[in-house]
Amino acid sequence: MEKSNKKFISFILTTAVIFVISLICSLAGLNGITATKGFGAFVAFIFAFMPILLVMIGMMGFGLPGIKVAPFAFVLAVLESISFFANPERTGGETASLLWSNTWSGIISAIYIVGLILFSFLILNMMQYTGAMDIVKAAISRISGDRRVQIIIIGLFVPIFLEGAAGAGTPAAIAAPFMVGLGFNPIMAATIALMSDGVCTSFGGSGLTTLGGGAATVSAGISTIELNFSIAGWFHMFGILVMPFLILITAFGKNAFKGKGIVAYCLWCGVFGGLFMLIFSNFVGGFITNMGTGILGIVMAILGLKVIKIETPEELFFQIPKGTEKPKYSFIRALSPYVFILIIFPVVLTGSKYIYVGEGESRMALWNAIVAKVTYNGWIDILLFIISLLSIITLRMKMSEYGHCFLTALKKVVAVFIIMASLLAVANIMKITYQTGTANGDMSMIKLMAVDMAAVAGGFYPGISVLIGVLGSFITGTNLGANLLFAEMHMNAAKILGINQITTFAANNAGGSLGNMICPNNVTAACATVDVTGQEGAVMKSVAKMFLVCCVLYIVLALLYTYVVFPNLTVDSANLFSAIG
Repeated sequence: MEKSNKKFISFILTTAVIFVISLICSLAGLNGITATKGFGAFVAFIFAFMPILLVMIGMMGFGLPGIKVAPFAFVLAVLESISFFANPERTGGETASLLWSNTWSGIISAIYIVGLILFSFLILNMMQYTGAMDIVKAAISRISGDRRVQIIIIGLFVPIFLEGAAGAGTPAAIAAPFMVGLGFNPIMAATIALMSDGVCTSFGGSGLTTLGGGAATVSAGISTIELNFSIAGWFHMFGILVMPFLILITAFGKNAFKGKGIVAYCLWCGVFGGLFMLIFSNFVGGFITNMGTGILGIVMAILGLKVIKIETPEELFFQIPKGTEKPKYSFIRALSPYVFILIIFPVVLTGSKYIYVGEGESRMALWNAIVAKVTYNGWIDILLFIISLLSIITLRMKMSEYGHCFLTALKKVVAVFIIMASLLAVANIMKITYQTGTANGDMSMIKLMAVDMAAVAGGFYPGISVLIGVLGSFITGTNLGANLLFAEMHMNAAKILGINQITTFAANNAGGSLGNMICPNNVTAACATVDVTGQEGAVMKSVAKMFLVCCVLYIVLALLYTYVVFPNLTVDSANLFSAIG
C-alpha cells in the first residue's frame, strides 16, 4: 500500500476515533450543556475546537492535501452538532434544516470565493499565454536585479494596496501569481502573499472590516469609527515595520541579509510603510489607509534604491537582459490587466458608495444594492471578469485564445471548490447555537472557545483578545467575521475587568488580521492561484513560523496599549495622540 494511502486511512481512523469518544461522552451525560466546570469544561473546549484542529492535523500532521481533509472536518462538525453539541430544544427536523441551510450557505459562499480565484488565475494565464508576463518580468527585474528588493516591492506593498482596493482574498489571489510570473517559487509566493496580507486586513476593502466589524462598539457609545481605525493603524504599523525582515528570512533563509545595504533597505521600507499606515489611519481615514500605504510604499521602495546602495550576492541576482528584438507590447500594455485592477477596483468600489439608485424609501447607495444581490465577493468576481474582457483588447487576443485560458483556469479550481465549500460549511455549523440564555449569552462551538479563553485570562485578557481574533478569522475565513463574532463579548469582558474597551476590541481586530495568514480558506485559495493545490500543509507550515512572531508582537502591543499607552482612551478623545499616557 502506498505511503499516501496509509496516511489517508490513518487520518480517517483518527476522525472516527474522535467522534466515537465524543459520542460516548454524550451518552454518558457529558455534553456541551452539562460540561461547564473542571475537566468537563476542558473536554467541551477540545471538542468545540476539534473540527478546525482536524484540518491542522490532516494538513500539517499527516501531510494530506486539503481536498482529502476538509470534507472530513465537515462531517465531524455535523456529527458533533447532533451529539455532543446538540440543542435539546430543537426537533430532529429543525436540526436537519438548520444544518442544511448552513451547509448550503457555505456552498454559495464558496462559489463566490472560487470565482475570485478563477478570474485571477485567468488573468495570469492570459499574461503568460501572450508573453506579457515576460515583458513585465524583464521591466521589474531592471528596477533592481536583487531578488530581495523585488519580493519586498511585489510581495509586501502590492498586497497591501490590493487589500484596500478590494479585500476579499484579492491580495493572495493576485499578488501570489504575480510573483510566480516573475519567477519565484510558487509555495514561497503563496507564503509571502499570506504574510503581507496578515498585517493590513483590519482595514479590508475600503475600510469595511473595521467599519462593519466595529459597529457594535460605535452603537454602544464606547468608541467611534475614527478611533477604531486609528488604533488598528497603531498595531499594523509595527507589523509592517518588521515584515520586510520576516519576508526575506522566509524567502532566502541564511542568505537574506548577505551583503551591505539590505538591512538598511528593509528598515527604510518598514519605517516608511509603517509611517504611512499610521498617518493614513489616524489623520486621513481608514477607507483609503491600505491603498495609500501600498501606493506610497511602492514609491518609497523604489526611491530607496537611489538612497541606499545594496550589494547583491550573485545567487540572489536576477535580471533579464534587454533583448535585441522589439517587445510585442509596451510595458504598460503588458501590465494592463493589473493596471485595470489598480484603477477600476478603488474607483468603482469606493465611488459606488456615493451613487444612489431607486426612489423614496427604496433609495440606496449602488454599493448596497449590488452587494445585496451578489455579495461583496460576487462583486469582485464581476469586476475581475470585466477586467479579463478588457484585457482581451489590450493584449490583442482572439476569443478562442481567451477561451483556452479560461478552460485551463476552470480545471484548476474544481478541487478548490470542494475544499472551500467544506471549510465554510464547518465555520457556519460551528456558529449554530446549542444553548440559549446562559450568563454569556447564546452558546455555540466558536463562542464556547472564546468564552473559555477569556475566563482563564484575567489581566492578560487584551493579549488573549489577539488570540480570539486569530481564532475567529481562522474559523470564519475573514477578519470581519472575527470582529462581528466577538465585539460584544470583548466589550463586556473589558467592562467587568475594568480595562479599556476600545483597545481590547482593537486587539481582536488586529488578531483577526493575523489569522488570515494561516486560515485554511486563505491558504487553500493562495495555493490554488499559484497551481500548488494539494500542498496546503507545506504553505501553512511555512507561514506558521512568522505568524507566531507577529502574534507575540501584537500580544505585547495589546498589553502596552491597554495598560501603558492608552489606558484612559475614551470615546471623547479627539485622537489617539491626545490620549497617550
